[in-house]
Amino acid sequence: MRHRSRTACLMTIMAGLMLLSLATTPCLAMELDDSNLFVEAFNAYQKKDYLLAIDKVNQLTQIFPDSPLRDLSLLLLARAGLKSGDNELAARAINQFTTEYTDNSLKTTVEEELLALGARRKNGEKLPPNKQLQASALKVRNDQLALERAAALKAEQERLAREKAERERIAAAKAEAERKERERIAAEKAAKAAIKLAIAIPGDSRQLEVGKKGLIPFEISNTGTGREEFLLAVSAPTEYAVALTSADRPGELLERVALAAGEKLKGNIATQIPFDKVDGSKAQFHVRAVSAKYGDVSFAKDTAITASAPLVRAVAKPQKTKVAPGEPLGYRVTVLNAGSIAARDLTLRTVMPAQAEFIDAAGADYRREADGSVVFTLPSLEMGRLAEFNLNVKVRDTASEKQELRLQVEVVNNSLQLKNTFASAAAVVQAK
Repeated sequence: MRHRSRTACLMTIMAGLMLLSLATTPCLAMELDDSNLFVEAFNAYQKKDYLLAIDKVNQLTQIFPDSPLRDLSLLLLARAGLKSGDNELAARAINQFTTEYTDNSLKTTVEEELLALGARRKNGEKLPPNKQLQASALKVRNDQLALERAAALKAEQERLAREKAERERIAAAKAEAERKERERIAAEKAAKAAIKLAIAIPGDSRQLEVGKKGLIPFEISNTGTGREEFLLAVSAPTEYAVALTSADRPGELLERVALAAGEKLKGNIATQIPFDKVDGSKAQFHVRAVSAKYGDVSFAKDTAITASAPLVRAVAKPQKTKVAPGEPLGYRVTVLNAGSIAARDLTLRTVMPAQAEFIDAAGADYRREADGSVVFTLPSLEMGRLAEFNLNVKVRDTASEKQELRLQVEVVNNSLQLKNTFASAAAVVQAK
């Protein structure tokens, strides 16, 4: 009898736990949010956890098919698919992105490899997975943290060793090729062979912040045996307004220089990244020095720059989708940054629906404007972070049945002089 009593007790406890689980599951589902899901996917991608990024994006698109973050989600899904070796997923996602968002400025940041995969899929080609990348992605998801760190450290050391060996091989081959080329030129054209110049630009590429002026240092050295004159020029897309300036006298342009044998000259590539460049935009700068004596004797050096910028989006949602005249209504506004740097000096201007009367707001200091809008200030928003604001309004008694109430959010990046406008989902007025 005691055994039966204990069994009955255990069954009662298990039944209670099952009922508690069923009761709490809907609450958890209701707390899902497209902004949080996207930030989780974005941060997983940044940590190279591509399978988790894919899972979070799929959750977002399934639960929130009309999310205003769909363009960013498709682009993130394509990149995660490529990185995890799922070429079919990467091609399908990038084709969806380019088809649904024909005029989206983010198209300029899409990698050539992704575009090529998309084109192959459109042509009916079956895209086999990259098994090595798939195995690596699966390992990241399944290994314990300690094993993952050990494997990552070992792989990184092996990669660095291979890269170092390859760099040394390339450097040695380049040095040998340059030596043979110099010997050939010296034998064929002794006068021209005496003209030698070295252009050095530290680093293969660099990131420059949008809207700000930048200086890229370079150095030219006359490594020849005699005094030489050179004409200097730099070419780049017109909107970057590049120029070569003296390192010692920043306002002085470098156009023609004379260098004694062994003499060096330091200068800067002066530029300003246009305000309208989105995060990840790339450009090539080409520095060229031509002998003043022989136009066919020239020296050049390329450097790549990548624009760094915040990518700010706002998602506004009503507290409920159906509301009666005279009832209170709340809006939650989520602002997130999916760019590579922090956003500074943001202003959020929320415009109330015509049939709604503002009550109060929370989340940050705010002020009311003469036109009835509510303005929040956000000094900074770091990469991969979000901020939330709440507004409380009252539906006017004169609101018409079936009228849609939408909150409009203007996000102004004062430091970059950029403004984007976003609209909330609709709350529909119902009869009392």
